[in-house]
Amino acid sequence: MASLTSDQIKVLEQSRQRLVQLTRSLGSLIASLNQSDPLPPWSSLQSQASIISNNLVSVSEHLSDHRDLLSSLVAYPGPDYPGRTQASTLEQLLRTKLDPRVEDWVARGRAAGTEPPALDASNLNPSAVAAAAQAQKPLSEAELAELWEWAPIEANQEARRRNWGGNFTLEEREAGIQNVVTGLKRQLEDDEGSEDEEEEEEEEAEESGEDEMEVVGVHRKSGGDGFEFEIAQHHAHVVEPVVPLGEILRYMTTGRMQ
Repeated sequence: MASLTSDQIKVLEQSRQRLVQLTRSLGSLIASLNQSDPLPPWSSLQSQASIISNNLVSVSEHLSDHRDLLSSLVAYPGPDYPGRTQASTLEQLLRTKLDPRVEDWVARGRAAGTEPPALDASNLNPSAVAAAAQAQKPLSEAELAELWEWAPIEANQEARRRNWGGNFTLEEREAGIQNVVTGLKRQLEDDEGSEDEEEEEEEEAEESGEDEMEVVGVHRKSGGDGFEFEIAQHHAHVVEPVVPLGEILRYMTTGRMQ
């Protein structure tokens, strides 16, 4: 095989530099996420994500521009290569297939970047063609109005069923809250059970009709030893005023009780 020209070596060096920059930017983001507690501010994460995105675009454009050269190159060790001490690096250089994880990433990336092919009506039955056409057809005004009329009611019912303000979701309660892994050091309580207990206590207090006691005065005992408390008792029933309401209004307007 002919030796590489200076331009080809320059392309390889540029590829290496771009990949090094991308690796460093990814490493910086991972380090900031692992070492910061709490997480870094949003502006910092956005800045790092922008740098990574620019590096990815640079690598992608460079590899695309020199695809013919990079796909035709074959790596092989020279006589002076330290194969015994650099065996792992040599295996990576001589690898002809992608790593299984990398191969999966590449497949998903290609699938995401490829537009879905157009349907061929000749290879499909009429029902499949009609279903595909119906799926791509936008909703009419009547269908949109019906959707907006249905959505708020359904969302309200779903919110009432799930109790969004609680510590656990509906699925977690059904599966058992003891199996939930929260990642917290403190133990979360089942707020639904505590709310039920509070409601039961309030109902029992109302049914028992116990009078509430209030301290309205404190004075020292006659012997000088200790204190005595004057307790006002609150009654559950409504207390009628001593003076009739009509006489109170007459006094307010005329200044006379009779």
